[in-house]
Amino acid sequence: MHIQQMWIERCACVLGKNLPEQNVLEKLHYRYTCPAREKGTYLPQWLWDSCFHAIVYRWFDPDMAWEELQSLLMHQFEEGPDTGMVPHMSHLAENGALSAQQLFQNKNSSTITQPPLISIAALAVHKKAPNKNILAKLYPKLLAYHDWFDRRRDDDHDGLAAIIHPWESGWDASQRWDSLMGLHACTKEELFELEQKRKNLVSILAAHKYDAKTLAHVPEGFYAEPADFNAIRAADLMALAEIAGELGKIAESRELEMRAKAVQQAVHDKMISFKDGELFVHDLLGASEEKSAVDHAGKFVLLFCQCLSASEAESISLQLFRSADCYATPFRVPSTSRFDALFNPKEYWRGNVWLPVNWLIWRGLLSYGYKEKAHTILEDSISLVQNSGFCEFFDPITGKAGEKYGQSCPRNQSWSTIVLDMVLDSEQIIEGKADE
Repeated sequence: MHIQQMWIERCACVLGKNLPEQNVLEKLHYRYTCPAREKGTYLPQWLWDSCFHAIVYRWFDPDMAWEELQSLLMHQFEEGPDTGMVPHMSHLAENGALSAQQLFQNKNSSTITQPPLISIAALAVHKKAPNKNILAKLYPKLLAYHDWFDRRRDDDHDGLAAIIHPWESGWDASQRWDSLMGLHACTKEELFELEQKRKNLVSILAAHKYDAKTLAHVPEGFYAEPADFNAIRAADLMALAEIAGELGKIAESRELEMRAKAVQQAVHDKMISFKDGELFVHDLLGASEEKSAVDHAGKFVLLFCQCLSASEAESISLQLFRSADCYATPFRVPSTSRFDALFNPKEYWRGNVWLPVNWLIWRGLLSYGYKEKAHTILEDSISLVQNSGFCEFFDPITGKAGEKYGQSCPRNQSWSTIVLDMVLDSEQIIEGKADE
């Protein structure tokens, strides 16, 4: 109990210090938590960051958890073709985020999204601190979000959602997207050039009215169907189905469950291949849905949404733990195979460990009954925090803070407190009292 309380206090301290300034809080309908304040750049609200924050808050401050989620939906698009879209950045005006406002040509939020984890987070908070009134308030907004994906991001109606900017994946600078961006970056100069390309891409999206079908055929556009993004969406639809059931919407619950299973099936059928008995997972790139050959840790997120059969789950879980395999680094899980030609353990998204990704993989392993493997991910995650603090991301070789263009990442990043959920829920699982 003492250890649990120690972790709660440590994580509560990080989150508390990352609340916006009081003059910003006074302008908000609901409080939220900045990803990090120490660098002065992560001050607005980010979509999937706040989902992880809410999952953590539910253990010691459920009121804040509910506020975090309600805040996320304050700038959900309410008109035009993108009605229902939840932006990946919000509260730009309140924070005076002028560069972001100029980039997206929008006062309050960005014009793109991020991995849809809101229903997952809302259900987790509700199970810990039930509040059907807030859940009922969130439900139509969450439903509108998923309807937007089907309407605007699945132009071929195959059940798979497309992203139109690397930032939407959450894996901003990963080599997963190098081929679509037209530059396989290795040097610092090339990485800078890639970042500028990502910024330039925003105006291209705007010029084509954020229409995924059009952007799939624009030479300078970006169009990808990521495996992990769609796996997360399947899990989020399943969580939304459970929320509908909680609210007594039985018919809607069944329909949402069918939609979730359709996405699971599409992920399984179109994104998995086998070679020499080994299972491979592919992002689909461009209108032609070319199967990407980049090996990345997003493939393990298919466990999270249970897109795999028992034998397939066994096959992919082995790839995490074989001593000579791609992910056998001193600290798991590197975002990219250590054998990738562009693997860089220090550099932003080029091969680091991210605790939210570890959490997704940990949850996935548990869902298939791999408790010992899950415990290994937990132990590595704990070791990283114990040795280096709540870094935004970590070097999988040394366990130290990662870097972006030679500058150390923030060491008090809010979303890395997700380790608390791993610590506390592991105890619940051991005792047979898991709340999910």
